[in-house]
Amino acid sequence: MRSLLIVLLLLPAMAGLVSGASAKIEPPFSPRVPSDLSAGKSCAGPPVPIISLKVISKYGDNGPMRDTVDPDADRAFEAQMAPIRKFAQTVVKMANRYTEDGRAADARCALTWLDAWAEGRALAEMSNPNAQFERAQIVAGLGIALIQISPAVEGDARLANVTRWMVGLATSTDAFFSATHDKLRGSRNNHAYWAALASAAVAVVADDRKLLDWAVETYRNGVCGATAQGGLPLELGRGKKALEYHLFALSALVPVAAFAEANGIKAYNVCDGALSRIAQFTLQSVADPSAIAAAAGRPQEPFPKGLPPAQSVAFLELYRRAFPEAPIDARLLALRPFVSTALGGNQTLLYGR
Repeated sequence: MRSLLIVLLLLPAMAGLVSGASAKIEPPFSPRVPSDLSAGKSCAGPPVPIISLKVISKYGDNGPMRDTVDPDADRAFEAQMAPIRKFAQTVVKMANRYTEDGRAADARCALTWLDAWAEGRALAEMSNPNAQFERAQIVAGLGIALIQISPAVEGDARLANVTRWMVGLATSTDAFFSATHDKLRGSRNNHAYWAALASAAVAVVADDRKLLDWAVETYRNGVCGATAQGGLPLELGRGKKALEYHLFALSALVPVAAFAEANGIKAYNVCDGALSRIAQFTLQSVADPSAIAAAAGRPQEPFPKGLPPAQSVAFLELYRRAFPEAPIDARLLALRPFVSTALGGNQTLLYGR
């Protein structure tokens, strides 16, 4: 009888654990329900899928800090990435149009493009680490775009095909970063955070808890390694580009934290508020780079117009929602709307409403 009583007393708590574990994985924004189901305008045909990718570094052979861009290498890098970026930009713009206006035709067109690349096994063969690093950003943006259009295409059989394709890409990406974690600095620094964002986005699309868990673990490893000042050691190692790469790292870390929090996983305040510490150290360094210059051991490369481009601070829309009392330079907020393809497009549209 005593054993039975204990079991009965524990049942509510056990039920809570089970329901939490089995709850559908949610995004940190509310996808729009379609308001216009008409056929709409014709959908342009998608480009030929790109299956294999090998990408050189824009830094060429410029030293261990890799903080000086090689012009020739940069041109070659941009040419290699241009068709893939164009595809991602187009899909994300269609997803944003659907989010803004609710026209299902835009969502269906985006799905048509994604399905064509899924059928063609696009991005399946990454021939070097740089290609793996770049794919992570592409998958992150496409994953968040697919989340946006999902309510308008949930009855379309092609959605399952696209989902399988994206799960394959995310799983392959996670496996690469896990296998090379101890061998490549790039598998531990900002690139790993973008892989985590890709994994989190696809986790929502596929309702895949394993992908979300990998993303959260990678996030924790990143933010919990920050210095007391708020520096990320591997980004400080980028010399005169340390500030630029702190912004790049935050662009992935902040949304990964938002995906975690949306699913009841504490992320904003882990490791004594590490994320906010990193963000404040970085944002203060935009106005006065002396602290980060001292930590990196190099004067920081100035931004061409005195401020980072809006794309580089697109995480601010989510950050200010998570930390409404955090001080943010008004000059940065004046750059809104914040748009980044790798983050699913218009962040002000997704999170600023």
